[in-house]
Amino acid sequence: MIASVNLNKNKLAYPPLLIDLLKKQKYHIVGKHSSVKKCKWLHESLVHNRVCYKQKFYGIRSHRCLQMTPAVLSCLTHCIYCWRVMPEDIGIKWSETFGSDWDEPEEILEGCIKEQKKILSGYKDQVIKGRVSKEKYEEALNPNMVAISLSGEPTLYPKLGEMISLFKKRNFNVFLVTSGVLPEALKRLESEPSQLYISLTAPDYDSFQKVNRPISSRLWDSLIKSLELVKSFKCPVAIRITAIKGINMDRPESFSKLIKISDCTYVEIKAYMHLGYSTHRLNRSNMPSFKDIEIFSNKLSELTGYRITGSSEESRVVLLSKLKKPIIFNKSG
Repeated sequence: MIASVNLNKNKLAYPPLLIDLLKKQKYHIVGKHSSVKKCKWLHESLVHNRVCYKQKFYGIRSHRCLQMTPAVLSCLTHCIYCWRVMPEDIGIKWSETFGSDWDEPEEILEGCIKEQKKILSGYKDQVIKGRVSKEKYEEALNPNMVAISLSGEPTLYPKLGEMISLFKKRNFNVFLVTSGVLPEALKRLESEPSQLYISLTAPDYDSFQKVNRPISSRLWDSLIKSLELVKSFKCPVAIRITAIKGINMDRPESFSKLIKISDCTYVEIKAYMHLGYSTHRLNRSNMPSFKDIEIFSNKLSELTGYRITGSSEESRVVLLSKLKKPIIFNKSG
């Protein structure tokens, strides 16, 4: 499938305009194609003692989470709800964001930890002033959770399994988020993540073309293959539905059929948020309320038999699970 992409065979060099824009948006570039960015909830946890829904659902400690990507600007779908900058937003060709000169996993891991510490250095003054817990700050300097998401399609990175293995050897929990359009890359993972996420924001082929805008019309079939692969994974797998009012919330029965194909562990239904560059593609009215999310989630629960086991009104997200209780990570900290 990747063969149809116009790859730069010599190096992975993103256009300077895109790199400059990422830096202005506080992305920390690592090597030639990776990046780290401070999550809102890392800040909220340190400064206000408020935590991400992942901590509420799965025990992931927000202040110890490192958010990164090994393919910051390379993606195979151009989703209308994505808040990140896309090449088309600033007049750059998509083919300019693909390459084949990849950094080694160890370099990426070390670079990400180094950049995370740079990000956290800005909180030293808050610790001195007593506004941030010294103990919590020191814990944050030693992250034990990595979310491989942030931007781009991480399964494009050919040494992803090796990188996951290295993180796990450092006692990291690893959450991998993918669009699911590269099932062969998922098959090749020599080391599974601690938890896998597959984004599912369209219930059928036609909707997928409109909402996810893939670079190839064949990627819907690839997504279905990834859903079928879910049963082969030993780690828990979550299907993530970004719910967009007026776009993809009117056919829960179609989503339920895809969920049943996957037999996934969890389904997370999260509201589209009218932020960033998505505001050029969608309206504020496309942002569901928490009540909208609850109604949609209840319908999916009835259709699939998955229990509602968690919710966060602040993040407008509901968790469905086939387990009585979600698997909790980091029980001891």
